[in-house]
Amino acid sequence: MRRLASLLSYICISVLAVLWLFPVILVLMNSFKTLQDFSQGGLWHLPEGFAFFQNVRDAWVLGGLGQGFLNSIAYGVIGAVCSILLAALASYGLVIMQIKRAFFWFLLIYSGTIFPFQMYLIPLYMAYRKTGLFNSFGGLALFYIAICIPFCVFLLRNFMRTLPYEVVEAARIEGCSNFTVFWKIVMPMCLSPIYVLFIFQFTWIWNDLIFGLTLTQSPDIRPIMAGLSSMQGIFFRTGVTTLMAGVIITSIPTILVFFLLQKSFIKGLQLSVKG
Repeated sequence: MRRLASLLSYICISVLAVLWLFPVILVLMNSFKTLQDFSQGGLWHLPEGFAFFQNVRDAWVLGGLGQGFLNSIAYGVIGAVCSILLAALASYGLVIMQIKRAFFWFLLIYSGTIFPFQMYLIPLYMAYRKTGLFNSFGGLALFYIAICIPFCVFLLRNFMRTLPYEVVEAARIEGCSNFTVFWKIVMPMCLSPIYVLFIFQFTWIWNDLIFGLTLTQSPDIRPIMAGLSSMQGIFFRTGVTTLMAGVIITSIPTILVFFLLQKSFIKGLQLSVKG
């Protein structure tokens, strides 16, 4: 029975892997084609030439993905780092400093994730129009920071509750201030979940389309997914092959971030499950 169960598991995993890889291979294959090659052979035809770098160049320059790429890198790093730092400070106050009504404040912060994010679109758009934050780099970055804080607080608060409180008490006896305890003792102990949060939040910000389209208008401000969506119009002159190359470009950063932080990511997940 165990061998049968293992065999079925391998079959299911193999089928899922093929289903996941199939669209990736299809996109990669068509990004190598020239527009003429695609027009003659269609989506399923193997490439006869090699126009990948030309397609990437067209997507980067003509499609405007270059500026969107840089914008999304900035949005992802700023949004993830700032939201994690603010969430760590909030979690420190809730768990380590044990402020009054800590559970109430936690519920208040976490309540931002109860409703679908799409509910915030209209009031957020109107507020941004009135306050001058619409179509500004700072306005979109501020939104990404705010929207990422609740989940960061949820994870860091739960992790800090598992930390040995005796270490904090010993540091306070030695005369360490709250900031010293937070920065030199608690934060180093929270590095593993911080890596997990950075990957999650960077990936979410990078993949965001709806808020990037709603809160920005200028190509100089818009994130990369908004730029990619504009390439799908029928009037885009470089065609489907350039769009496929654009899809490849947008996939690279999140894959690199995961592989660079893979060990810390797995360790952080294991610690979170144990906690």
